[in-house]
Amino acid sequence: MQWQDELDSILAESVASAQERERHAFDQLAGPRAQSVVLYGAGNLGKKVLRGLRSHGVDPIAFADANPALAGKQVENLPVFSPEEAARRFGKEAVFAVCVWHPDREHGVQDIINRLCSMGAERVTSFVPLFWKFAETFLPYYLWDLPSRLLVHSAQIREVWQALEKNSLAHFAAELRFRLQGDFGAMPKPRLTSQYFAADLYNLSDDECLIDCGAYDGDTIRDFVDAAGAFRRVIAFEADRDNFRRLREYVAGQPKTIRERISIREAAVGRTSGTLRFAATAGTDAAVSATGDTVVASSSLDDALAGEVPTIIKMDIEGSELDALEGAARVIGRHQPLLAVCVYHTPDHVWKIPLWLRKAEPEAKIVIRSYAVDGWESVCFAVPPGRGTNGGNRCEYSHAINLRG
Repeated sequence: MQWQDELDSILAESVASAQERERHAFDQLAGPRAQSVVLYGAGNLGKKVLRGLRSHGVDPIAFADANPALAGKQVENLPVFSPEEAARRFGKEAVFAVCVWHPDREHGVQDIINRLCSMGAERVTSFVPLFWKFAETFLPYYLWDLPSRLLVHSAQIREVWQALEKNSLAHFAAELRFRLQGDFGAMPKPRLTSQYFAADLYNLSDDECLIDCGAYDGDTIRDFVDAAGAFRRVIAFEADRDNFRRLREYVAGQPKTIRERISIREAAVGRTSGTLRFAATAGTDAAVSATGDTVVASSSLDDALAGEVPTIIKMDIEGSELDALEGAARVIGRHQPLLAVCVYHTPDHVWKIPLWLRKAEPEAKIVIRSYAVDGWESVCFAVPPGRGTNGGNRCEYSHAINLRG
């Protein structure tokens, strides 16, 4: 009942109230300093925020960045100071907006906020209230969107509560609070185990056939080989050309007994087979995109796995997960494999994917876990009967910590 009350509390806000909060959250926190903004982080996100603010007539006064190589330099015509120097110069006259958000196992945005406050910065927030204020410029962005847009789906969100195994309820509540309130203290500590092959969640056998969708450079295959030891087969899909080259090199460097059981395919995974526009980045964020700079082959798993018997399907494909699941509906229904699907690439996947998995595998245990801070690397598992372990699935939970301001 504790987590049911938590869910009710999170979803109690009306859409109109959320809209009012979105419009004024940053200005209320900044007070008279709303036009004096210091951006913490001069990397990709910081530059994105800088350009967006300038398009709205807000010209930040400086970057703060912990990279000593940037101190004293300029990035996009904005001076860069060390965090200590920025806090000393601007701590009492500016609002600091933390614009660093990337996968990390230990340290996240709340740590930066706390550190800036300890240095003397009086008003500190994350980038999220700025994204809410200027939503037409910044949103949606990965899992972020306006809370009012998410609350419209409250009825569907509540359905997930009935689909999840009980030890995932705390985590799901934290995911909702994180998205709806922008509270970087709300998320539980990430698990430090293997992201997809958790020994306390399910057992591996020597007959596993792993389908790796979004294989990158072979990182998941490496984890699988280490965890499984013996296995039957791996079929891996990667659409980014440079990533695929690194994947091919990794496989080629394996012993023959491993190499001959791994099949790699330079293709995206989608709802149907054909071609898709693709934004190739040679990184982990390469993704299907309507404005992509290249065209790649695409395959549905129903087509690609004809004649195969998959036992594990993993998907980390930058927001295309639901399309790929739809394209795998027949093979999933036929073989009921264990599923491990990322839910952090778009705002609604944290509830839509668990509901899809529950419908596809009604007897499976549906579990959500995170493997990095700040909402990154969150995975929803569907563990079929007979695949689970006797170990627990305890999800550590830390109560929300309000942003300083």
